[in-house]
Amino acid sequence: MRIRIARRIGFCFGVKRAIDLAESILKKGGKIYSLGSIIHNREVVEKLSRRGLKVVNGIGRIRSGTVVISSHGLSPRTVARLKKMPVRIVDTTCPFVLNAQRIAKHLSAEGYGVIIVGDVKHPEVTALLDFAQGTAIVIKDSRSARMFRLSENSRISVISQTTQSMDNFIGVINTLLAKRPKEMRVFNTICGDAEYRQDAARRLAKKVDVMLVVGGRHSANTRRLYEVCSKILARTHLIENERGIRPEWFRNAGDVGITSGASTPDWIIKKVVDKMRKLKLHKVT
Repeated sequence: MRIRIARRIGFCFGVKRAIDLAESILKKGGKIYSLGSIIHNREVVEKLSRRGLKVVNGIGRIRSGTVVISSHGLSPRTVARLKKMPVRIVDTTCPFVLNAQRIAKHLSAEGYGVIIVGDVKHPEVTALLDFAQGTAIVIKDSRSARMFRLSENSRISVISQTTQSMDNFIGVINTLLAKRPKEMRVFNTICGDAEYRQDAARRLAKKVDVMLVVGGRHSANTRRLYEVCSKILARTHLIENERGIRPEWFRNAGDVGITSGASTPDWIIKKVVDKMRKLKLHKVT
């Protein structure tokens, strides 16, 4: 058998930036808090926690020290509260997420109803809702869009969670257009890395017998990669690390493909490849 690795794996720019910022702060010591997981990878977060980064779900018990805003962004109302506290704020929000936040705020100020294509419970989306100042709703997919009602004079705008698939985004747009709103503005806020990574995984899934998607189960971009690959190849498996590999997946398999979410570090991918080698798979490409 042959192991084939997708062209884009490992940390994306935004995640690497967030981790680098967190590590530089940890070197200085002191009380350091992360509002939610800085990225959606359990092993990386645990590694940072052992070095002193305490993950908290709210600011209620923080009295001093440094507060890290995760790569997914934070509600402007919470940021305003933090600025009134005796803490240092370190913002690791991904630049692509910052761009989506600026667009949501601008569209709301212009009087548009803002539609966010994404997962309503994801921290990036909950922050975007606040940036839209109460004028936004979240639509998951085309099916949800079909149930959404528009008036004849609707002035709407559509943006996306940065880790969405382009197929899903376009599907929602087309469904909304069919409802004939008076005006509809569309902004593609999908991260360029997410698009490239999905496309590379899609191409690889067409060439292999089994596909492994490596990443955190709570990672939106990892789940999106799994969805993209599993539509092409039924023998697609999502694993967080090498311990999730099952030898029976590879019976009668020729080539095995590996891709990873944007918050999966290279060292986890290496462990996956090493485990595959122990299963008598060889020739990594």
